[in-house]
Amino acid sequence: MAEQKHAACLLVGKIRRFIAVHFRKKYVARQLDTRQGDCRQCGICCNLWIACPLLTKDKLCLVYRSYRPKSCRLFPLDQKDIDEVASCGGSCGYRFDAPPARTKPSPPSPPRKPAGR
Repeated sequence: MAEQKHAACLLVGKIRRFIAVHFRKKYVARQLDTRQGDCRQCGICCNLWIACPLLTKDKLCLVYRSYRPKSCRLFPLDQKDIDEVASCGGSCGYRFDAPPARTKPSPPSPPRKPAGR
């Protein structure tokens, strides 16, 4: 049962990434601005839920330098993706820095009364 739940979570992740890459471009751009690190080319992200048919037995991508699908090029999109890699026994070379804290605008000053009244 636990394996089925894990597989279902990985499938949801694939769908979530597909939707984000193609329909939530502003979200993806914001996330990529906070991403740090480099790909370790371990191939674990290529085997989330199903094994990529473009991955060699040596865990190398056949189209890494020429044409990778957008979801692959932009992986990981957020911390959820890194957590998925960790749940499969991997350690992603990327990390996400916390976005800068937003400061609240100061409240407006009360209106001034005209002088002499």
